[in-house]
Amino acid sequence: MCKFYSAIVMRNGDLLHNENLTSHEDIIDLFNINDNQFNCDKFVRVEYSPDEEKDLPDITKYVLRVDESTTPIWFEKHKEFITDKLRDIVLRRIITGNHKLLAGGLYVVKDAEIGRIKSAIVDYLQNSQVNEMWENSQVNVMQENSQVNVMRENSQVNEMRENSQVNQMWGNSQVKNNNSKNSIPK
Repeated sequence: MCKFYSAIVMRNGDLLHNENLTSHEDIIDLFNINDNQFNCDKFVRVEYSPDEEKDLPDITKYVLRVDESTTPIWFEKHKEFITDKLRDIVLRRIITGNHKLLAGGLYVVKDAEIGRIKSAIVDYLQNSQVNEMWENSQVNVMQENSQVNVMRENSQVNEMRENSQVNQMWGNSQVKNNNSKNSIPK
């Protein structure tokens, strides 16, 4: 499984990514890259992430990793530029403080209060509150004292830990894995 944040680096130094996608294969398909055994020197799959999940909100813990069995020589001349570019992209995806709306894209949220999430993926929610989740919104991991007040439509929480809480679920909303000390509504 790909980690937060995945991208493709082309031989010419172009960085291909999409804030809605977490899979290298989806990025390859989106940009119509010919991916076969003879093109292994044309691009490199990379991830910009910390070693541990708990460090997702801390940009200083992120490192660039090559997700290939070998790294082509040409990649070294792009490495610093790609690292800086991915740092800027990821920094904009780490949310703290109060926000009325997060729409589309992939986020890490810590110590925040979010009014609404619409069609967005929160990869990691720590010590935060989301008032409403709409459309196909998703929270992958709720950590510590995180809370979602209302889940609507096709909203989903994949994993709840510690004191996380969901207050109301409507429509096709679901919680897949509840390891929280608190309960969710039936």
